[in-house]
Amino acid sequence: MNGKEIYQNWMDAWNKDISFLNQITDENCVVHQARTDGKDSGSTKGLNALKDVIESAKDYFENVKMSLVVEPIEDGNYVSARWNFKGVYNGKMEEAKAERGKLVSFDGTDIFYIENNKIKEYWVSSDVIDFMNQLEVF
Repeated sequence: MNGKEIYQNWMDAWNKDISFLNQITDENCVVHQARTDGKDSGSTKGLNALKDVIESAKDYFENVKMSLVVEPIEDGNYVSARWNFKGVYNGKMEEAKAERGKLVSFDGTDIFYIENNKIKEYWVSSDVIDFMNQLEVF
């Protein structure tokens, strides 16, 4: 499986079934992410770390749809892509003043380090300011 195929499995984990992660995640996978919920992204490793990225995002949204803005780019063991997140806010974020049912959309970039056809490290950078503005946190 090449990096682009692994990235497609990542998108399928978001949009179809989180079990797609089972075949593409290294048992020691490390996530590097500045989180809005205060959790330490490095405290969990492997499959649970990647599942937490998806599940924690879906805690606040319904009808989540991830789509590509820039198709995956491969360079050696690295694959990167630009994505767009869309979801309907469910009203459960304490600090947010946005109305339940608001459609939220923001972009981000993923970088994966792939080893032996598995995601070994994951860096995610998203437009948190845009995200928080839409949720009326600021």
